[in-house]
Amino acid sequence: MKLVFLDVDKVLQREDAELLFCNEPKLIAGLSEKFNIDYSIYPAYIVYNALYDWDPQAIARVKYVLDETQSNIVVSSNWRDKNLPNKMRDLLTIHGLEKYYIGDTPFVPIEKNFEEDRLWEINRALAIYKPDNYVVVDDLVGLRPYFPNHIVTPEQLFSINDMNEAIKILKR
Repeated sequence: MKLVFLDVDKVLQREDAELLFCNEPKLIAGLSEKFNIDYSIYPAYIVYNALYDWDPQAIARVKYVLDETQSNIVVSSNWRDKNLPNKMRDLLTIHGLEKYYIGDTPFVPIEKNFEEDRLWEINRALAIYKPDNYVVVDDLVGLRPYFPNHIVTPEQLFSINDMNEAIKILKR
């Protein structure tokens, strides 16, 4: 099994993306009907951000990596939610990524700092899933020393160069 540890911010969504705080019940109802998922259980702005602010090209590049390398997604992002365990699967469904999704990284028992927490989460997930190979796709450059041969750090969004590097890592 090959895994892509996928972050959202600065990977699928630009840092400067406009946060949408509107309330369009018809849109939520339409998505719920289309995907047979009750999106009304999530804060509306989260659904709108996933729908409108996740970059279509970055998503297409991630899909290409997953297809080209026959990999799965483990979400390692602050977008996860302990109280809503299906949240990431449901948001990924909007973009056709649900078939690759196998889970989220575990939550740290005691929060320390952002990079240490992410390092713990990914290492714990590696111990759980035991992949044959993996790539961490995260904008946290401080993770590079811990995953020197398994990390791609997008600067703003998952680019063509990032895509090619991820494929190279996963095909080793």
